Formats: sequence, structure tokens, C-alpha cells
Amino acid sequence: MGECVRREEGMNRKLKRYLEEEEKTVAKIAELQEHLKTLRIAKKQEEDTEIIRSIRGMKLDGRTLFHVLNGIQDGGIDIQELLKEAESHALSEAEATAEEMQEDNTDALEASESEEENETEE
Repeated sequence: MGECVRREEGMNRKLKRYLEEEEKTVAKIAELQEHLKTLRIAKKQEEDTEIIRSIRGMKLDGRTLFHVLNGIQDGGIDIQELLKEAESHALSEAEATAEEMQEDNTDALEASESEEENETEE
């Protein structure tokens, strides 16, 4: 009979250990689910902030911005097309700036050469 009692105690200890581990695991899962929820909220806020930055970066006047936003919401404006247009516009501005810089450099070089010629003639 003593042997039977020891087996019961051993089984009870084992069962008790499993129950404790199960409780710890459930608590850890709840903690991780809360952490995941927090991460998803933070990700959504960051996405919203990036969208706002992108739209404001378009530098549209109030009325145009209103029409763009309405078009996006009702599906009348294709975002991909809008992005391509914005990228094309930015590229055109960059090319124009590069051309202006090239012209400025050329003008400065010509002015420098002209000064050098005047100095050698004197």
C-alpha cells in the first residue's frame, strides 16, 4: 500500500507541474498577444504618418488636394498612375536643376577664362 501512495504522490506532482506549466504558457500567450496588438497599432500609426507625409509632399493647393483625396477614396484616381506622375514630375525638376547647374558652371568657367585673358593682356 505504501508503494501505491508514492505512485499517487508522484503522479500528483507530475500533474501539478503540468498544470503550473500550462498556466504559465497561457499567461505568456496572453502577454504576447497584447504585445502583437500593440505592434500592429504602432505599425498602422506609422503607415498613416507616412501617407500624410507623402500627400503633403505633393505640395498641392487646397482645392487640388481635395479633389485628389476624393478621387482616391471613391476609386476615381489610380494611385499607381498618380505615383508615376509624381515621380516623372520630380525627375523633370531634377533634370532642370541639373541643367541650370551645368549652365551656371559653364558661365562661371567662361567668366574665369575671360578674367585670365584680361590679366595676361595687361
